[in-house]
Formats: sequence, C-alpha cells, structure tokens
Amino acid sequence: MGGTIVEVSIAAEEFALKHTLATLETVTIEVEQTITTDRDGLMPFIWFNTDDSLALECALTDDDSVTDFHLIADFETESLYQLTWNDRVNHLVRVLAEENGAVLAATGKDDTWHLRLLFADHDAVRRTSEYCKEEGVPLEIQNIQEFTRKSQTRFGLTKSQQRALQLATTHGYYSVPREATADDLAEKLDVSHQALSERLRRAHGNLVDYVFLNRVGTPEVAETDSDKDVASE
Repeated sequence: MGGTIVEVSIAAEEFALKHTLATLETVTIEVEQTITTDRDGLMPFIWFNTDDSLALECALTDDDSVTDFHLIADFETESLYQLTWNDRVNHLVRVLAEENGAVLAATGKDDTWHLRLLFADHDAVRRTSEYCKEEGVPLEIQNIQEFTRKSQTRFGLTKSQQRALQLATTHGYYSVPREATADDLAEKLDVSHQALSERLRRAHGNLVDYVFLNRVGTPEVAETDSDKDVASE
C-alpha cells in the first residue's frame, strides 16, 4: 500500500485566516509544502500572493487565528511568512495528527481553504472523518485517491506537473519575450490560473530538489571555481 491522498475543503471561518482573506480580496494563500505529524508544527510557513505587504501585515495583526508572524522572504508580489496559530487552528492540527495525517498542500482563497492530505490507508481516512464530525470540524471531502510511486514520473515530477512544464516549454512560456501567458496555458489544461501557477511552482521546486539535492537532502556536487566564473557572467 502506498497511502491514501484526500482532497478536502473547509470554510476559512472554521479554519484559519478568515479576516485576512476577507480584508485582502485578491490575496491567495498557499502553504509551503512540508510533511509533518508534529501536533503543534503543521502549516508553519505560508506564501501570500499580494503586492500590498503593509495591508497584509495589518490584516495578520488583526486576524484572531494568528498569534504571531515573522517575514521570512519577500519576492515582489509573493511573501513567505512563518505563522503561529491560535488554539482553534491547532485543534484541527491535533485532529489530523491523531491518525498521522500529513498536509501535502493547502491553498486559501476568497472564503475557502482547499487541503491535500496524506494518510496511511483508507481506515485512517475513515477514522479521521468520524473524529472530525465528533469534534465539529467541518471537513468536506472532495476526492480520494491512492498514492503510489506510479503517480510520479522522472525527476520527482507528478504527471500533471510534467504535462504543465512540457506545455509551457512547447508554447514559449519560458521564451524571451514570452510567447504564451499563464492564462493561455491554464486554458489549454482546462484549469484555473491559480491552479496552473501552483502546479508550475511545485514542478520547479521538485526539479531544483532533484538536481541540486540529489533527492537525499545533501548537495550533489561542490561548486567549482569555473562554475562560479560562469555564474557571475
């Protein structure tokens, strides 16, 4: 058995960052991909897609689901923050950790969160669903699928990530000047602009991990002087 992936949705009002999502109507929130079963360490790093950092921090200050936050990195319209959640959010963390559930991905937009969760098997999914009902956690299951090695292709890419990269390359998305927009690619894949953006970002991250970390978390090769010279040109 390779595990079970469950896609669920939950209202921001019942989960996290309701005030921030409501205040910044165009903001998109994405959890930096981490896999942990630490009851107090789930979803600590969050990407915010907005160009108004001042309004974002004001919203986070007034958001009762957050007790503390720290800016980790700022890249034009995207910022990475480390958040400390209040007890209500941590309660859901404990619910998920009860069956060693792991958050593979989570995105918040408008008034809803969409989470992709990994469990050991279907029994764990069933027990978690029952536990959520008992504890009043309104998780709505959207999709359930098996997770196996067959769901990934070479270089650590999923099939959907590989397809998105291939389409982006063949249609000139990476050309200078760019020959296709993200909206063009999203239309061809029949997904939303946000879904395409997330798919490409994860694909890029997987490729970087594969090339530079040798898939085991250590540098594959040391940088040579000639490499440094080329990089500086």
